[in-house]
Amino acid sequence: MDQFFYSTQIYDDFIILPKDEALHALKVLRKKPGDMITVVDGKGGLYETCIESENIQSCRLNILSADKEFGHQNYYIHIGIAPPKSHDRVEWFVEKAVEIGVQEISFILADHSERKHIKLDRIEKRAVSSMKQSLQAFLPIINDIVPLKDVIKICSNDEKFIGYLNEGNNNHLIKSATPNKDYCMLIGPEGDFSSSEINKSQDFGFKPVSLGDNRLRTETAGLAACHILNLLNEKQ
Repeated sequence: MDQFFYSTQIYDDFIILPKDEALHALKVLRKKPGDMITVVDGKGGLYETCIESENIQSCRLNILSADKEFGHQNYYIHIGIAPPKSHDRVEWFVEKAVEIGVQEISFILADHSERKHIKLDRIEKRAVSSMKQSLQAFLPIINDIVPLKDVIKICSNDEKFIGYLNEGNNNHLIKSATPNKDYCMLIGPEGDFSSSEINKSQDFGFKPVSLGDNRLRTETAGLAACHILNLLNEKQ
């Protein structure tokens, strides 16, 4: 189980590898019919398979065994984040968040946002790559950028938090969150959320929290939140 491949073409007893995955398996790694490879479907399914054909356009794998809940967690982490100005930093955040463990990422447009558009196709490809590299079977839901006001209205997670840099805010996330829950954590842009955004979010049940004493860049704050919530649950 040293390398994962990804496919959504899962059938009862066989899998078809996408062309790019088949090219990597057959041409780069020089896999042959009869060789074993591990495939994940991004929904928690992990499949041990055997290569049947060398057709890159339609590479068929026979399923030998399946685990439909590989790495299942009893908690759910949803990070809503205002994307930083550099798209490279956006992609870096997604890559590292997937490695650490996140089930959903929403990009939000706040009053002080520097970036109003994201390249969703590139982000999704980065997420798939990170999922495979970190040997996971779950691919997080990634939502395109929407206004913050819409996110706070429709958010249905059990425990809802919003990062706030106010010096009087002593509510650290690790002390505010409860293990084995469904979380949403909102991370603001470099200029932070406006006071009106904080007040409005509280009207919809969001609790202002701190991620520590240091001032963090947006993408670092997002990763810190992921790490804190995962550690909180791993201690159980």
